[in-house]
Amino acid sequence: MSAFLARLEIKLMSFAGRMAQQRHLGAIRDAYIAFMPFIIVGSLLLVISSFPSETYQQMMARIFGEQWSYIIEIPFNVIFSTMALFISFMVAYRLAERYDIDKVSAGILSLAAFWILTPFQKVEGLGVVIPMEWIGSKGLFVAMIGGLVCTELFTWLLRKKIAISMPDGVPPEVQRSFSALIPALLVLSLVLIVRVLFEATPYETIHQFIYEVLASPIRHFGTSFIGALLTTFSITLLWSVGINSGSMVNSILRPFWMENQMDNISAAQAGLTPPHIITEQFFDMIWMGGSGATLSLIIAMLIFARSQHIKNVSRLAAGSSIFNINEPVLFGLPVIMNPVMLIPFNLVPLVLVTVQYVAMSTGLISPTTGVYIPWTLPPVISGFIVTGGFSGAIIQLINLTIGVIIYLPFLRIIDKQYRASESTEADNALNVKQQPAYS
Repeated sequence: MSAFLARLEIKLMSFAGRMAQQRHLGAIRDAYIAFMPFIIVGSLLLVISSFPSETYQQMMARIFGEQWSYIIEIPFNVIFSTMALFISFMVAYRLAERYDIDKVSAGILSLAAFWILTPFQKVEGLGVVIPMEWIGSKGLFVAMIGGLVCTELFTWLLRKKIAISMPDGVPPEVQRSFSALIPALLVLSLVLIVRVLFEATPYETIHQFIYEVLASPIRHFGTSFIGALLTTFSITLLWSVGINSGSMVNSILRPFWMENQMDNISAAQAGLTPPHIITEQFFDMIWMGGSGATLSLIIAMLIFARSQHIKNVSRLAAGSSIFNINEPVLFGLPVIMNPVMLIPFNLVPLVLVTVQYVAMSTGLISPTTGVYIPWTLPPVISGFIVTGGFSGAIIQLINLTIGVIIYLPFLRIIDKQYRASESTEADNALNVKQQPAYS
């Protein structure tokens, strides 16, 4: 087993290292991380405006007026309805950062290219009308791909010195501005050609092409039950050898979850049942205590452990585990590279995903409303908020109990091993103390 784990560690470490250093995935990940605080703020405002209590709604209407919910949702609508614009800029900005070129110019170029590719209509009396669907979640794929491609072309043209050279003494800001002139003109001209070519196809726009041919099939599988199991297993498998894999996997899948979440938010605002089960918040409900749902393990340790080592680890790790930070137990017990504990560590999340998916698909538990939460929000509270009711809290309590039941037999094995080791050490220490001293 140890030889197998050693080989697995080498393979996974190599793979994870390449993925972490991949500049394009890194740029997408960093763009979403930078934008996430604004998404959370918008979600918190949505929670305030749509809290599921008739008494609360009536009280707020009496205090702030009948239009209070519409007003407080304005920042939410601005953020979520135009997120593709922000992502378009930030992906290019972060990729340019890695190439050490002018970040702002790359971001503006990407944003301009996105606008060129986005269809619009001229309406008499109204001017230019842009379909809002393509600058929201449905436009994220064009925003990301466009940001990467435009920045790659921009970087290549700059390195080939296809730019205007300014004489010595010109301020650096002016030099950077003029050096971006010709590359930007060439890139935007190419983007315009792409738009014209797609207008001659049945898809009419690159947005529609990518959405139908690429995004929809990947989204359908990635947000299916099987896709959820594979996502969960990939995270715990990488963590099994000490690789912090959550942010890496999430950055790849977040665009596919995003549209599901927007659909759920729209349904919740209309008073309808959210149509999608698999969203990012679905996984937030599973990772109670962190990857591996280790809050269940902590509970089992606190109640059933007898060895001094496990008792100490459980007390030290309990506080952080409530906020979904589980490094103390992963490396303190340890779980990482422990053949016994890795079995439930990988098994528990798969079981919890199955239980929660079945409960939501059969209507026993409400699906998530699409509201974003900080990943450090404690379990039970998080379940209540993301589902908009007590059913989310109840399923988390059920899942915690299931996790304790699965973790417990494996915990007893290592608890017995630690107790035997501690007993031997205590006997040796006693023998040394009782041994007579000779001068």
